[in-house]
Amino acid sequence: MGIARLGRVLGASLAGGLLSALLSGCYSLAAAIQDPPQPPGTPQVETDGHLVGTWRDEAGGSITFAADGAFTATKICGEFLDWTGNGPGREDSQRKSGDGSWETMVWTPSGESTPRTEMTIQFSNSDMSGEYETGGTSRSPKLWTYIGELDDYNLCTLSR
Repeated sequence: MGIARLGRVLGASLAGGLLSALLSGCYSLAAAIQDPPQPPGTPQVETDGHLVGTWRDEAGGSITFAADGAFTATKICGEFLDWTGNGPGREDSQRKSGDGSWETMVWTPSGESTPRTEMTIQFSNSDMSGEYETGGTSRSPKLWTYIGELDDYNLCTLSR
């Protein structure tokens, strides 16, 4: 075998090995990023009147929604953002207590046919807020949101 041919064979082997290493690394990275857990049930449209009352999360936190648009929360789970400064900043804690106001919006995501209700809570005397979507079933509605980092999602679910 000539030196030129040996160089081409070694080069092709090296390129093939490098490509295999790159692809397996990409696969490992993709495998490390897991799909988020599925929300409870199907998206629901809920009226404000149906949301009024006390909701509890899996760890014993609770939030009570009043018909006048006020709420009181005790160690409620959620993804809370602080809107001070030039944009949202994540709150260190994924549990929050306090009071404030709440409102809902019904919308249908682009490309989907099922409308859903989204709830926003705004804590009093701060720029801290959180959002929940409605899911579950018509007989057993749930409020839910994702919490955590992009590669380590957790689900915060509230039930009556």
